[in-house]
Amino acid sequence: MSKTISSVRLTKIGLFAALYVVTGFIPISIFIGSASFLALNIVITPIIAFLLFPADALVASLIGGLIGFYVNPGQAMFGLPSILLPIAGSTFGSLSIHSGKTGKIAGMFFLLIAIGAYLSVNYPFPFFVLPHILAFSLLSYGLLRGLTKISVKVPLYAYITTMCEQGMMMIFAVHLLDLPWEVFIGILPLMIFERVIATTGSTLLILALTRTFPTIIPHNNS
Repeated sequence: MSKTISSVRLTKIGLFAALYVVTGFIPISIFIGSASFLALNIVITPIIAFLLFPADALVASLIGGLIGFYVNPGQAMFGLPSILLPIAGSTFGSLSIHSGKTGKIAGMFFLLIAIGAYLSVNYPFPFFVLPHILAFSLLSYGLLRGLTKISVKVPLYAYITTMCEQGMMMIFAVHLLDLPWEVFIGILPLMIFERVIATTGSTLLILALTRTFPTIIPHNNS
């Protein structure tokens, strides 16, 4: 039985890592401040978070990020550190979904770090972090009240996950690329567009997968 469980976990890790790499070749938006682009693999990150436990989500995103970096370096707007984007999103998203109050606190803590990292430099344009503050607030609501209905949980946590991913991107954009606050005025509508795609696309795919394969959801999903 344990061998079967291990095989299923490895299959999921390999499958989602491969999906992340493949969808990385499909551009959906330019990235202002770099010659690279954002790709459809931002839809895969919330799926990894919801359908894998934190450790497996970390491994899947690490493998997918590394392979994606080497086979498609044009998408890596921050160079090798770009692999931390899916890792941050899928790991903190999975922690928030599957690890109870402790995991939710971890997700909230990371979002606070991302928000603080941005505002510490780009405080003249604080509006850019409003979507991140919304994600933090939604996660606080989930911590305080609890959610059980899957049709509510999926879009909620898909949004939280994709904003964790974007939070890491925001940290790099500010502190690695040194983009000035004026640039973020133009980035904001693109960021909202990208995160709407990530949230909507992943929600539809997760709901379809869970309805077709009910056992694909980890059993202690909370």
